[in-house]
Amino acid sequence: MKKVLFLILISLSQLAIIAHEGKHEKKLVKQDTITIVGKDTIAVNGHSKNSTMKTSNEIEIKEKEFVLKPAEEMFAHLHNKIVHFPIALTLAAFLFSLLNIKKQSPCVAQSVKILLGISLASAVSAYFTGNFQLTPFIGEPKEWLANTHRLSGIISTILILIWFVALFIERTKKYSWVIGLVVVVGIIITGFLGGVLAH
Repeated sequence: MKKVLFLILISLSQLAIIAHEGKHEKKLVKQDTITIVGKDTIAVNGHSKNSTMKTSNEIEIKEKEFVLKPAEEMFAHLHNKIVHFPIALTLAAFLFSLLNIKKQSPCVAQSVKILLGISLASAVSAYFTGNFQLTPFIGEPKEWLANTHRLSGIISTILILIWFVALFIERTKKYSWVIGLVVVVGIIITGFLGGVLAH
């Protein structure tokens, strides 16, 4: 059973990788249309030019060098920074829960509670910071995706809360890892949608 759950978890985690695919690829620049008569360039994209202008092969397109300004970047796009905590902490709590199914170590059980408590707090923070970043998507083609991501984030946060509470109830404590599996699926779906939205 553990092997099957582990394989499911690994398979689902690949969705987050797929969502970030192509992030570091350079953007393609559309080539100019050049009209040449004899050896003289007379037009680029339909606009008249003199013969001393460089051809598109000679023009180098350089990106500006990135300068890190920590004071400015610290709180810019805060959702993108906070959102990784509930993902990582929830996955860690789930793995600890799986490892603790047979042993039932009180120390590991306490660690799961702490991880989920911090995960819950960071998920709530991610919700509010995400709402601040929702405005640019209003009226845009990705608005539906932003709203779907927001809804899945709310559902995932509620599921984390349910799992957290289940750990304190004696009847549900033993099988709380099942709730954890549902939470992990919700977190992966939410993360996938967020990755697609951001890239």
